[in-house]
Amino acid sequence: MELRHLRYFIRAAELLNFTKAAESLYVSQPTLSVQVHQLEQELGTELFARVGRNVRLTESGNVFLARAYRAVKELEEGGREVDAIKGLLRGNMCVASLPLYASKILTGWISAFSELHPDLSIKVRAGTSDDIEAGILAGNMDLGLTILPAQHPDIISRELFRDEIVVVASKNHDLAKKKTLSVSDFQSLPMALPSERISATKLLGAFFEQSGIQPKVVLTYEEGHALIELVKRGKFISFLPRLCVKSDPDLCALPLPAPGMPISNGVLWTNLTPATQALLDLMTEQAKELEGAG
Repeated sequence: MELRHLRYFIRAAELLNFTKAAESLYVSQPTLSVQVHQLEQELGTELFARVGRNVRLTESGNVFLARAYRAVKELEEGGREVDAIKGLLRGNMCVASLPLYASKILTGWISAFSELHPDLSIKVRAGTSDDIEAGILAGNMDLGLTILPAQHPDIISRELFRDEIVVVASKNHDLAKKKTLSVSDFQSLPMALPSERISATKLLGAFFEQSGIQPKVVLTYEEGHALIELVKRGKFISFLPRLCVKSDPDLCALPLPAPGMPISNGVLWTNLTPATQALLDLMTEQAKELEGAG
């Protein structure tokens, strides 16, 4: 049994589509099929049930998938530890982030880190706070950039920078004419909010309650960029981190009425390898520039 057999099987099991799995692995579909078939022959059982064009995992496939994940992770960690002894940083890393942070903040950090460590293969995923925590706990993600605090007690975190949630509207919206806001200014305005699976939205609910606001929530989005494009059309207001919208010329960002809504942003993990420690150190250093720039 070879490592590539496990990798090919895992990808096919994740997508349940041999053509798409082969494309993501940069191999041909017949090559992927042969590798999976060799694995099935070695195990003496079918891992996939093929019904027409549809593919699903067999009972054996489901059992073996959990073991395959664990085996690949152990082998990768072993390789990283050996590389660390040799003073090298190479291998694979998965970093997760809230969508807006991924594009507005994380891109520069990842670019700088990749220049320092070109032998590392880095995968960046965007997701909600809940998705990031689940991925960290499952071992599918190495580091997660999100809003603190983490909800699960087994997750370790480090604060990187502080920000605040602001009221965001189109530059043509009536609110854009105001310099300061009171609760009554947006009490009845239609709102488009980030998904409740994002930590800031959970905090926002507490702010509404404390301020006696009954929000008129018309839409919720899990994708921050789509939410911003919707706000730019003029009808809706939203509530987003100041650093993610401050440089957009089509948006107006106004502070919330007192006491406001400060937020803490940071990195989550459960286990640090030499590579993830190096990236964490770079992120910590780079983050010092954010609050001053904001």
